[in-house]
Amino acid sequence: MVVALPLGQLVVIDGPMFSGKTSRLLELLERELIAGRKLELFKPQIDNRYSASEVVTHKGLKLPAKVVPMTKAGVRLMARMSSLVDVVGVDEAQFWPTMLELPKELERMSYAGKRVYVSVLNRDHTGEPFGNAMELLARADVIHSLSAVCVRCGGEAYFTQRTSEGREIFGPQVVVGGKELYEPRCRSCYVRPPRA
Repeated sequence: MVVALPLGQLVVIDGPMFSGKTSRLLELLERELIAGRKLELFKPQIDNRYSASEVVTHKGLKLPAKVVPMTKAGVRLMARMSSLVDVVGVDEAQFWPTMLELPKELERMSYAGKRVYVSVLNRDHTGEPFGNAMELLARADVIHSLSAVCVRCGGEAYFTQRTSEGREIFGPQVVVGGKELYEPRCRSCYVRPPRA
């Protein structure tokens, strides 16, 4: 017997880079499409690594997405476009500035009966909570916490290390990139930034 999941949920998928957050997001959204539900998928304007009009995983899986500016108008646009669908997906939610209150808007959507799936990078490259991550986790009904494989020792990686030519580098919080700039590491192999 198949039991239908209730609508009206906020599902957050978190973890470091290369943990499969976007893959899990697309997998869950594909299940919703198979179930015949209407959905809308959003991605932040800043993330154009693989496609300007699709959410694409590091492995090449993809779904069409609406590109949304990371502004109050962008959050309002998501709310308007979501009013006609059953399911909402948001990739890379950490990029929206916290002052825009994206987590509150996504929770409002879930109270309105929408099933909302959100992928979020839990920590930035300095090991600190990233943007909206903590608030989204606090508001979530379901959390999928993922880990990656540490590139140094093969252990469970929960951190994202920014690197260049094999050396750890630090700097601004937001620098969009992939394997050329980031690698997953466990707590033992992760190099913390120098503290002032």
